[in-house]
Amino acid sequence: MPAASIIEELEDAISRGTSGRRVETLRRVTDLFLRDAERFTESQIELFDDVIVRLSSVMEKAVRRELAERLAPVMSAPKTIIRSLAQDDEIDVARPILLLSSQLDDATLAEIARTKSQEHMLAIAGRKSVGETVTDVLVERGDSRVAMSVAANEGARFSDRGYDALVERTKGDDLLAECVGLRKDIPPYLFRVILSTAKENVRKRLVATTSAREKLQLSGALGGVADRIAIGVSDGARDYTAIQRTIVVQHSRGALGESELKAFAEAGKFDETVCSLSVLCGVPLEMVERLFVGDRPDPILILARAAGLSWPTLGAILRTRPGSAGTSTAGMEEARESYAKLTTNTALRVLRFWQVRESSAAAAAG
Repeated sequence: MPAASIIEELEDAISRGTSGRRVETLRRVTDLFLRDAERFTESQIELFDDVIVRLSSVMEKAVRRELAERLAPVMSAPKTIIRSLAQDDEIDVARPILLLSSQLDDATLAEIARTKSQEHMLAIAGRKSVGETVTDVLVERGDSRVAMSVAANEGARFSDRGYDALVERTKGDDLLAECVGLRKDIPPYLFRVILSTAKENVRKRLVATTSAREKLQLSGALGGVADRIAIGVSDGARDYTAIQRTIVVQHSRGALGESELKAFAEAGKFDETVCSLSVLCGVPLEMVERLFVGDRPDPILILARAAGLSWPTLGAILRTRPGSAGTSTAGMEEARESYAKLTTNTALRVLRFWQVRESSAAAAAG
């Protein structure tokens, strides 16, 4: 007998059956579907979907949970019942679907994450793969367990905004800091943010790992960008007094902006470039100079993003650095890609950290 005829016959029996009979019928319909799930046509699956939805809507929690556990791993499971079970307020019912079902798209998962419980989000965080639109919600709304779970999930992918928010949450949370720091896809500049704010024991464990060590070698910042600033490598031989005064006056007249900065850089005027960046970013001149003479361009990228500079301007600035380290074709392309990924929020946070550290060091020295 065709599947549609069987379902029609069973549905007729349901309308006159007892509660126990309805449960048994639900199991039989589910058995029938699972037996040949991969062979049914789309229209046949829709018939199963309709019957199962109406049957399960009046069932107790234990029966719905059983149904969820049976349908969750099935690639061709009826979509309406899958969404219904995933949105069930009872987490024991929703959990198998949220963890395993491939029938849930990112839009549905994000909506569930926005509206359901922390336990629902925890289940979503444990999926084999989690898209960026979903992790955005999990990081923003989830509790510490959710944040830890999604950070530890190698199949989770984060947008720039999501990664920024996740790294922000690592402050004061040693376990999360270590978990996020160990992710293979964490951008190097965010890895350095974690190193700069993590406790010493966490920092040591991160640096001790192979993946972390590779990130540091790639960025040329074994102690972190903040540590390089604290050490300082400027020889102090330059006297910026006259140029700094001129630049400050120029800025006060509204005559100093990105175009003027770019012109200084393209003309190879190192002193004017450094002083202009200092004024535009509100960063002490001595700090900007120390950033310029490092082995890698990363700190300049952070200054430029904080100031809202375009890549052409930044490219010109990088070429004014002593020895033009890192300005080979490959080096500039790497810098351009890193700059494209660097968000303004992250740059401003790192900049604030540098400024606080600089002030603390000055106070201690005084």
